[in-house]
Amino acid sequence: MLDHKLLLNMLFSGSRKVIEHQEELNAINVFPVPDGDTGSNLSYLMRTILQDAYISDDASESLTSLKKAALRGSRGNSGMIFSQFLIHLANGISVKNIHDSNDFISVCELATGKTYDSVMSPEEGTVLTVMKEWVLAMKETAAAHTNVPSLIFGSLPHVYQSLEKTKLKMEEVSGRKVVDSGAKGFVYFLEGLIQPHNQSESIVTKQSIPAFGDHIFSKEELLSHRYCTEFMIKGISDSSKIKEVAGSLVDSVVVAGDEQQLKVHFHTNEPHKAVELMSKFGTVSFQKVEDMKRQYESIHARKSKIALVVDSACDLPEEFMDHHQIHMLPAIIEMDQSPYLDKLTLKPENFYNRLEQAEKAPKTSQPGLEQIIRTYEQLAKHYDHILSIHVSKELSGTFESCRLAAAQVNPEKITVLNTKTLSGAYGLLIHSVAEKLDEGASLDELIQLTEELTAKAEILVSVPTLKHMIRGGRVTPLQGKIATMLKMKPIVSVDEQGKSKLYGKTFFRNSNLKKMFSMIGHLDKTKQITQYVVLHANDPDKAALCAEEMKNLTGIAPLYTANVSPVIGAHAGKGSVSVAMLFDKPKYERSF
Repeated sequence: MLDHKLLLNMLFSGSRKVIEHQEELNAINVFPVPDGDTGSNLSYLMRTILQDAYISDDASESLTSLKKAALRGSRGNSGMIFSQFLIHLANGISVKNIHDSNDFISVCELATGKTYDSVMSPEEGTVLTVMKEWVLAMKETAAAHTNVPSLIFGSLPHVYQSLEKTKLKMEEVSGRKVVDSGAKGFVYFLEGLIQPHNQSESIVTKQSIPAFGDHIFSKEELLSHRYCTEFMIKGISDSSKIKEVAGSLVDSVVVAGDEQQLKVHFHTNEPHKAVELMSKFGTVSFQKVEDMKRQYESIHARKSKIALVVDSACDLPEEFMDHHQIHMLPAIIEMDQSPYLDKLTLKPENFYNRLEQAEKAPKTSQPGLEQIIRTYEQLAKHYDHILSIHVSKELSGTFESCRLAAAQVNPEKITVLNTKTLSGAYGLLIHSVAEKLDEGASLDELIQLTEELTAKAEILVSVPTLKHMIRGGRVTPLQGKIATMLKMKPIVSVDEQGKSKLYGKTFFRNSNLKKMFSMIGHLDKTKQITQYVVLHANDPDKAALCAEEMKNLTGIAPLYTANVSPVIGAHAGKGSVSVAMLFDKPKYERSF
């Protein structure tokens, strides 16, 4: 009889086996996109299971811990498929006592069927086929085996043949003769299940690991959908409703979970529209978006040996970010009980109207430590060094989280810098650093340039109301109370340490803008403006007027004009406008 304790011990052993082969699985990952992370995604799932699932005397409690861990740890196409199989395997075990091999086969067949159902467009010749043919192999050999470990061992020759056949599918989609990465991960998992019972050498590991070939993927092959996206949704149990409406917007749909909650995986070019769609089905309690284009570039098309990392408080045009292969860590914005990813699942264009209507202030927080570590680990495999430059540590915990992550991953290979500023000033700084990086500047030269520009960057923000800054804690209660009582509309900036600071004491918006341009004129005379950008909170007309005024004042056009990121706009409010500048000399001392 297979009880829940033996099952979980077998699953733990299978999990460790997959983790051992993480890099091999990454190396052969070409489907559904060649982003080289199948091994990482499967290993993340397995580590979550090893960490969070546990064995107790209560079978229901143990199996529930497994299901929760599988759902929580699922990521990526193969990870989601694997997770769905494990969840329904646990469901089957919980309602059916496994007395013999036939009982086990019955549960695995049900779990495989549910896994097929979870994928909107199942692809044969992948992990799904190997799962199905594994069940068929167990059926054919069941009579010869008296226990489950023996049954699994007896099915392996058929599984190896099925795995080998996936080469045909992979050659068809990628031009490379490799087995499917997710399928191979599943085979390693099966081997691991019986490892404590069978110490013979693995057959599948005898195969050589194919190096990534010279096949060049076209943009159509690689970028039909750019973002690998996952959402956790509470309040819905019918996955068919999601799949019915998802096809027009997304691809590679996999829905995992059960009646408690669902996790949805898909590829899309518009994560912000996808989350709006998913929100109609229930509360979106978790969001993850990975840029497969940037992942592919890291592995196969690096422009430099140094990876440049920023956070989403850096306001730069998307085209510039793409051209210079800049990696972004999105901040988190909580609105309406859902956590959104700044600039990915929450775009400026649809954020500001929601901000004005919100009864409660959005809560903003730095990228999660786990996400930062994962980003650093991926980049450290493919770059000689990582230069991670971030928003002022006085305004966000991002800098400290990145320092902590760097210390855990590889402190010798990761440099974390504090810009002491934000938004457009941060963007101007990164603009210069990225261009120097493209010119071949060394790491030491880039660090020195960052430090020099930090002292020369300035930003002035004209806000229509201090309501959002008070609610978000960016202005002290005393400052906010006085400014509100006097109906002040001050100019907001940052001081030498990177803290928020208020300038100006005007009462009307027009005089507020005049005051800001007067301050800028004074700065241009004492410390010449060499570059500037104009940022706006969903008010392009006002930004255009400011750009024209700045051109008249300085004689130069803005480097760019952009909509400010939601994580910054959450504290400034709709209609805010700002000018960020670089000077020819350090900005201190001021004399406004």
